[in-house]
Amino acid sequence: MSLIGVDVGTSGIKAAAYTEDGRRLATARHEIVAHHEHPGEWEIDVNDSLTAFNASIRVLTTDPAVRRDPPTALGVSASGREVFPVAADGTPLGPCLASGDLRGEAQARVVAGLLPRDQWVTLAGHVPGRMDPVSRALWWLDTQPSIAAHARWFLNWHDFYVLRLTGRAVADRSGAAGWAAFDLESGGWAPERLAATRFDPKWLPHIQSSGTPIDTIRPRAARDLGLPGRTLIVTGAFDTIAAALGTGAVDRGLVALASGTWHTLTTAVDAWGDDAILDLGSLIPHPGPTGLGLIAANPNGTSVTDWARRFLRLSVRDIERGLRDAGSGPSPVTADVTLTPVGEWASEPWAGGSLARLTLATSGVDILRSIMEGVAAEFARTIGALRRRNVCPTLVRASGGGARSSWWLQLEADLADLPIEVTTVDEAGTYGAAMLAGIGADIYSSPSAAIADLVRVRRRFEPQPARAALYRPVLARRERRAADS
Repeated sequence: MSLIGVDVGTSGIKAAAYTEDGRRLATARHEIVAHHEHPGEWEIDVNDSLTAFNASIRVLTTDPAVRRDPPTALGVSASGREVFPVAADGTPLGPCLASGDLRGEAQARVVAGLLPRDQWVTLAGHVPGRMDPVSRALWWLDTQPSIAAHARWFLNWHDFYVLRLTGRAVADRSGAAGWAAFDLESGGWAPERLAATRFDPKWLPHIQSSGTPIDTIRPRAARDLGLPGRTLIVTGAFDTIAAALGTGAVDRGLVALASGTWHTLTTAVDAWGDDAILDLGSLIPHPGPTGLGLIAANPNGTSVTDWARRFLRLSVRDIERGLRDAGSGPSPVTADVTLTPVGEWASEPWAGGSLARLTLATSGVDILRSIMEGVAAEFARTIGALRRRNVCPTLVRASGGGARSSWWLQLEADLADLPIEVTTVDEAGTYGAAMLAGIGADIYSSPSAAIADLVRVRRRFEPQPARAALYRPVLARRERRAADS
C-alpha cells in the first residue's frame, strides 16, 4: 500500500507517492502562473490550479511503480489564508486572492476593531489582517456581492480539494487557525465573535484534526484520477506544518524553515501574551509537544528570487557559477527585498522594494545575491526576535526550492548563528502530507512515530562566525528598515 501526498502552493502543485517505509515511488509537478495585473494584486485562477492538481495525480497513478503498489490514502498540504468563493456543487466562483495580495485591508480593519488586540491573540492566535479569510470573504461581499450571494463556502486550497475528492468541505485545524472565526482553545469555530459584521457562518467548512480520516474518495473522482475506489482521503495540514512534519522539526528548539514562494519558519512554543506575538507572527495548532506553534511568514522568498532571475535573464548555470565565485562578504549592491509587504498590514504608502549602489560594473548575479542576502537577513532578524522572547532555537531544518541552494543555506546558518540541516527528502510538503495520510490510515501510530521511522538527515551547514561578521552592515540595515516600517 502506498501513500500520496499533494502540496498545493501558489506557484505550482507537487504530488508524490511513497511506500510505507518512506521510499518515493513517483513524483509530479505542474506549474501555476500567478497574475499581478496591478501593483499589490496577486491572483491565481482556481481552474488553473485544478488542472494542475488533476494532472499531477494522473502522473502518479499511471506510473508503473505506483500501479504495482496502489495508493491506500491521500493527504493534502496547502498554502494557507488563501480562500475563494465556491458554489454548492464545488464550482469555484472567482479567483483566489493569494495571501500576498493587498486587497481586504479595509475589511480587516473593521474585523480587527471588534476586539482588543490582546484578546484576538488569546482567542484566535492572531490579529485579523488583510490575509485573514474573514477579511477576504467580506472583501468579496463588498466588491462582488452577486458572487458572494451564490457562494456556499469560502474555502482554502486544502478544503477545496477535499471537497472535490469526497464531497465534504473539511478544513484541518492548522489551516482553520488563519480565520478570525477560529477558537484556539477549542480548535473549533466561534463565528459569534463576528456577529457585528455581515460574515455568514454558512461559509465556514467543517474542521477536523490533521491526520484523521475524512471519507473514501468519490467514485467519479477515483475514475477521473485513476485512484483506487477505496482510497482514503485524510485531513492534511497548512503547508508549513506539513513541511515541519516532513523534516522532523516539531520538537522544542527545532525550527522548520519552508524556503519556498514564502520564506516561513515554524517552531513549537508555549502560549504567550500580546506584546510578544504581534511583531513576529501567529499562533497555530502544531504537532509538537506543546500542541502550539508560532508561524512567522515572509512573502518575499523564492517569489522574489524567481522574479529577479526572470527579470535579469539569468540561467541556473550563471547563478551557480556567480555564487561559487563570489567572495565571503556581501554583494556590492544593497537590496530592500520587500516586493510584497511583510505582515498583515501594508505600510501607507507602501514603497515596494529597491536596489542601491548600482554601478556600470554591477552584474546580474550581484543583484540576485543582494536579494538572497536580504531574505537571509530577515530570517536572522526573526530568529533574533525569538531569542529575545526566550524561545531559544538550537537547530533549523530547511525544505522547499530555496533549500536546494547550498550557498543560501550556508549564508542563513551564518547570519542566524544556527546549524541548518537538510533531510534526504526533496519535497517535505508532500512527504509530510503522505505521513498524515499514513497516520489517518493507521499505518503510523503518531507524528513522532512517523518521524522516527522516516526522517533522515542528508547534509548539515554549521554557522561560520567570521563570515557573519562581514555581514553586520547587512543585518543592521535590515533592523533599521524593520524599525521604520
